[in-house]
Amino acid sequence: MQKFHIEILLLDDEEAPLEYSRRTIAQYVGEERIHTAQTVEEALAVLKQYRIGMAFLDVELKAGDGFSLCNYIHREYPAVKVVILTGHVDLGAKSYDYEPFDFLVKPLDLLRLEKTFLRYQRRTNEGNAARLAIETSAGVILLKPEQVVCISKNKNICLVHCEDGQEYKANYSMDKLQEMLEGYGFFRTYQSYLVPVDRIRQLQSSKFGSSYEAYLDDGTVVPVSRGKYAKLKEFIMQRSLRL
Repeated sequence: MQKFHIEILLLDDEEAPLEYSRRTIAQYVGEERIHTAQTVEEALAVLKQYRIGMAFLDVELKAGDGFSLCNYIHREYPAVKVVILTGHVDLGAKSYDYEPFDFLVKPLDLLRLEKTFLRYQRRTNEGNAARLAIETSAGVILLKPEQVVCISKNKNICLVHCEDGQEYKANYSMDKLQEMLEGYGFFRTYQSYLVPVDRIRQLQSSKFGSSYEAYLDDGTVVPVSRGKYAKLKEFIMQRSLRL
């Protein structure tokens, strides 16, 4: 049986259904990649700690609102694909108002679940097909857009910061890099910063309230100008609806 390399959040407030769903999902994903939660608060902690790819959410919770959590994930973690779980088929129509990646009825069916993972893999492969050719002082390097954590400019030097810790001096202006990355989910948060919005985990006001900051998934903090804050929020929301 095919295994998928993806971090999973599984939320269900009932022990038996949670364990059944966990065992079923484990047929396709290593158990070490499945992070379970029984409350909204526990789910939020998982999202903060791990780079979750798919969130399987039971929306019928005794305490807390699963649909509100779905909205929160769309807003704050737009790269996460939300799969709504329920024991009642008639909730399907309401669930699709929240634009989930998929809707599954409990108990999970193994073959139906496989279709969900295969669809996720297809979407991921489509997004990963592109390569960026960045000319540097050391030659041309080829990068996938998702390898880039952010791009910064110091005086006239543009640095491409990658998730493996490497930094490359690009022989392009920031304007040119912004043009090259158009369509890949990057946003110019500040005159000297270009970031992939899928890596943004939090937006908040700076210490003096005159500007804002974006916290990326690797801990990097980048400035967001006051004039671009509203546009960035709108960009994130629009992108989350398309994913």
